[in-house]
Amino acid sequence: MEPDSIRRTKGFSIYMDLLRNIRNDRVRLRRKQSLERKAFDTVSCIVKQYSLGVSFPRLLDQDENLPALDSMEFNKIKAKAILEFPPFCLLSQQEYGVAVTITNKVDNPYLPFSHSPEELLLCSRLYEANPWLNSEHLSRYHFETLLLCQRAKEELVRLEREIEKFDGAVAQDCRVEESRGESSPRRSLQDRIKQLRTFIASIGDTES
Repeated sequence: MEPDSIRRTKGFSIYMDLLRNIRNDRVRLRRKQSLERKAFDTVSCIVKQYSLGVSFPRLLDQDENLPALDSMEFNKIKAKAILEFPPFCLLSQQEYGVAVTITNKVDNPYLPFSHSPEELLLCSRLYEANPWLNSEHLSRYHFETLLLCQRAKEELVRLEREIEKFDGAVAQDCRVEESRGESSPRRSLQDRIKQLRTFIASIGDTES
């Protein structure tokens, strides 16, 4: 049988662990509520500023309304819209309903960083592509640019693997062609890789 002092020590340890868990749960709940409130305030401002109607939330479920990544240019960085945040965003009953619907449909941590209807449409797609983006980049860059950066990283990995296939005799033949001023598949890959690396570097490290 354990001495009373040991039992009291174990009981106190269990009590302290329970207390810490309660405190941590409260902190997480406050953070979640704060994030949800900020998201709704942001969406409300976008709805008001851009006069979004009841038809807009339906666009969130339609992929055809999203820009095709293949058509985007790596040499262009889209400017993030400036969103005005008034002290109080007064909404009509219809605007309030639109804001609530959008907030419920786009339920992810990137929503508070949206500054335009286009970014609302891209928000879920961006989060699915990369859920680890940091707040600095979400605040500074348009979601389309961040999506393009993710695509560039994926393409870069693929091309770096592909260029390895040009080692040995194939690479030697390519170098001979290049020395004659002729283009080669390997040279084209190198140019594309350089373009991708330049674009990615212009955005910087996007992960937290």
